[in-house]
Amino acid sequence: MFHDDAGPVPETFRRLKQALEAERIEYVVIGALAMAAHRYKRATNDVDICLRAEGLERFRQRLVGTMYQRVEGRGRRFYDPQTQVTFDLLVSGRIAGKPEKNSEVHFPDPSDAVVIEGLRTVSLEKLIALKLVTWRHKDWADVIALIRENSLDEGFAAKLPGFLRSAYLQCHDEMVEEDRYDRELDRE
Repeated sequence: MFHDDAGPVPETFRRLKQALEAERIEYVVIGALAMAAHRYKRATNDVDICLRAEGLERFRQRLVGTMYQRVEGRGRRFYDPQTQVTFDLLVSGRIAGKPEKNSEVHFPDPSDAVVIEGLRTVSLEKLIALKLVTWRHKDWADVIALIRENSLDEGFAAKLPGFLRSAYLQCHDEMVEEDRYDRELDRE
């Protein structure tokens, strides 16, 4: 259902998009929905969106308690009672990922959005940088899939902040190894 743009996650995003636009809150989509815009579709159970600080405050004032509910103990995680799906509202300009390892990559501002098939999302370079700075294996697996699906080569590393280039190249090398392994299995 997810890949057919049906089900609770796409429905949650549609409802959230309409609510943000009705309140004139600018946003940019990151996470799995952004990956789908960049040729890699995978299932997800939540939605990730960046807002400016004032947009988050307006969201809390106007939509929390009416259309959406807070997730206990999580200041920027909410859920849609109609779909039972959670979503994270991240603040533009704040450091993304692990601050002890990253001081350069920030969550994007809505004005930086690129529109792909009607979706306000981030560029492929920004998406890969956001994934790399988490230093989580599952996000690096997403980078490997984005490299494969977009036919990226080692030269793409030059488009990333310097401190992320070796991480990108590790993901690229892993993709090459996975592909080599798959070809060997196909020959057996």
